[in-house]
Amino acid sequence: MNPLLEYLSGFVTPQRWQTMLDVLEHRSRYITVVLEDIFQPHNASAVLRSCDAFGVQDVHIIENRNRYRVNPDVELGTSQWLNLQRYHGNPEPDGNGNTRDALLSLKKQGYRIIATAPSRDALELSQLPLEDGPVALVFGTELTGLSETAFELADQSLRIPMYGFVESFNISVSAALCLYDVTTRLRQSSLPWKLDEHQRAEILHAWLRRSIKKWEVIEASFKEQ
Repeated sequence: MNPLLEYLSGFVTPQRWQTMLDVLEHRSRYITVVLEDIFQPHNASAVLRSCDAFGVQDVHIIENRNRYRVNPDVELGTSQWLNLQRYHGNPEPDGNGNTRDALLSLKKQGYRIIATAPSRDALELSQLPLEDGPVALVFGTELTGLSETAFELADQSLRIPMYGFVESFNISVSAALCLYDVTTRLRQSSLPWKLDEHQRAEILHAWLRRSIKKWEVIEASFKEQ
């Protein structure tokens, strides 16, 4: 193990340290979540909680018109264990510049962009092929769904089968259902869904820093040894 990480582990309880190692074993970047203009704090926070529960490490937050706010009573501290990437600095005329930045960046990283939508023409959730490469599941705002820009840049559209009068699920419910299906199938596969050693060390370092008071002083003392 990295000597610095081993040193820092002495400043958290053995139980906390073991929990970090156990959770890290199940973390993945093969699946990531993208949220476009989610504005209700309850829904935003519930999605974070689901991402943590299903082992999804990264959440990409697009803020074209709405600021993404977290409700601590709902997310229960899970945001500190996730990597949150925000996109809010591109005010293009159509208002969707941050969507382009986020999705094009993910494409460059090798992700397939999967737009979630209730359209009957979309692929059913259980039919989404995972062997074709890493997946970025994109969820839209509660009222209007995803922007046209998101659909234009998407590689595929995905829907959750529904059999009632209602036309769509709540955004947080949709995310939880999609993540349950996709991560369950992923873990049952032989695909390389786990983090590599570099990613594990990077995330573990961040978790330790968030768990240790005055970690800057402690790391400085380690470097002086």
